[in-house]
Amino acid sequence: MAVPQWNNKDLFVYHGTDSASVGVSDPLGVPLVASGATLSSFAVRLALCRPRTDFGRGFYVTTNPHQARQWANTRVISLPSRAVFAVVLRFQLNRDWLAGLDALAFVRPTQDFWDLVTDCRIGFPPHQRSSSHPYDVVYGPVTLWPQQLIINDCDQISFHSTQAAAALPSPIVHRRAIDGAKRSTLF
Repeated sequence: MAVPQWNNKDLFVYHGTDSASVGVSDPLGVPLVASGATLSSFAVRLALCRPRTDFGRGFYVTTNPHQARQWANTRVISLPSRAVFAVVLRFQLNRDWLAGLDALAFVRPTQDFWDLVTDCRIGFPPHQRSSSHPYDVVYGPVTLWPQQLIINDCDQISFHSTQAAAALPSPIVHRRAIDGAKRSTLF
């Protein structure tokens, strides 16, 4: 009898951000934690997440570490302070926990996908459900909004309910951009 090849109950996802937002540097940009460190005090605050994103205000992660680095670089470039650097956090999510969430998933960019993205991008309340609650999590491709194009091999998973966001495990600092004497703020 053959042994199953796939037996992984966990999914690794990545979040690109800046060092100040997650508390891994002091006000002058000096690193406080190293790559590989667990951020046990990390908590997602949905009210601080950007509105008018592809799936609405939420906490976004991806399965693609390169994509997370690009998100982190974009975040740092957009900030007025140069005392921050790009950071990628890694979360280890249990697939059974994910399966228990109220989810909406898009495998490809169908008309329903574009309708949701358009509504969220122009500011309608998230997900336009008959109940007043957004989905816990939404999965799908990454867009090049406002064009109706997607980025190949890129995905996004966004958490929208406080219950789902609060249940995320503590992340580790997967990678940080600062490099000793070079003090590079980007990847």
